[in-house]
Amino acid sequence: MRERTYQLMIDGVTITVTKKRMKNMYLRIKKEDGSVRISAPHQMSDARIEGFARERIEWIRTYQQKYANAKRQRAADRELDPAEIKRRKQILKKQVELLVAKWEPVMGVSVSGITIRQMKTRWGSCNVKTHHININLALLYKPKECLEYVVVHEMTHILEASHNEVFWGYMTQFYPDWKRVRKYLNDEVVT
Repeated sequence: MRERTYQLMIDGVTITVTKKRMKNMYLRIKKEDGSVRISAPHQMSDARIEGFARERIEWIRTYQQKYANAKRQRAADRELDPAEIKRRKQILKKQVELLVAKWEPVMGVSVSGITIRQMKTRWGSCNVKTHHININLALLYKPKECLEYVVVHEMTHILEASHNEVFWGYMTQFYPDWKRVRKYLNDEVVT
């Protein structure tokens, strides 16, 4: 059976539905533009798909608004003068340095350097060979626990490069609340 795509309009929200060969129904909201897509199995009724979307319409609106706000923030950040960006990077770097100093003795690792940069798709990264960590400037605007989670996450890569069972075991040992904070950040938009 071939894919079939059509659109639903629910309370002013356009939803693109694609029926295809699959077992379950999935709803996605694109962070870039807030567009809503539902993928569903061929045999699922249109009425069931519409009901699924209606039940989630407030959740959809919430995330569309969150993504639109993040897009506006990105646009505003692009208009900042270089001196202001430098100042914000310095503020965040000081916060990261304090967290690294707190966690190095706890974790038994050493960070060789810290870079604050504007990243489009990541909250942070770690060069496991040099032990240098990069932190997204957007974390300056997030709750403090988000910054601490990302710092601990990147420092954990010094102990274990991959996102495997060992890595997540270390995360649970060092930062037991990591799942909640990670979910919050995954629901946010990297700006």
